[in-house]
Amino acid sequence: MGFKVAVIYFSRRGRLVTMANVIAEGARSVEGAEVTTYRVRDPVNGDVPDQYDEGVLDAPVITPATVQEADCIIIGAPGRQGAICAECKYFLDSLAEHQTAGCLLKGKVASAFTSVGGVGHGFGGHEAILQSYHSTFFQHGMIPVGVPPSPVMEDAVLASPFGVCLSGKARTDQSGARLRSLSESEVKLAYSQGEWAAQVAKQLHDSGETES
Repeated sequence: MGFKVAVIYFSRRGRLVTMANVIAEGARSVEGAEVTTYRVRDPVNGDVPDQYDEGVLDAPVITPATVQEADCIIIGAPGRQGAICAECKYFLDSLAEHQTAGCLLKGKVASAFTSVGGVGHGFGGHEAILQSYHSTFFQHGMIPVGVPPSPVMEDAVLASPFGVCLSGKARTDQSGARLRSLSESEVKLAYSQGEWAAQVAKQLHDSGETES
């Protein structure tokens, strides 16, 4: 029987969505993984198309109920001044109902990714941001998973075992349009993170089925 993986993002720009999709592909490489990519909806402004790159709003909106149904969640959003952005933090706070109703997310695998840099977002602090996600996971009794250390980390500017991170502003083509491409190292680490999180979730899921 399969297990469910929810890859969740909040972003207005396509590059972080590209990273979420690479993470999802890594998770899909694990046998039995049923992977769906979701987005966090802006709780204040909602969906204003001209504020988002093309395709960012195509994914279904995540809900606390969907998180409860998943065996593994991998969530990410841009950092803001060294902290989780407000839109994603609002969603994470909405999961408190699962905590007070009996720790309903206990035992689920959880992982995080982020990006730093850019006008108004501040610089650095990516490990503090990723640890903030992990702190939320611990509050729910979830099992945090990061990126397996590998030689690829030597070539990635902001490589960290806590989770993958995009650095700097997006490159542009000759017309000035933003490119959604990632560096080779970012792709490898993102894929590895999705694969590893799904592998851990599969082991726990299969173990639970054996015991039952």
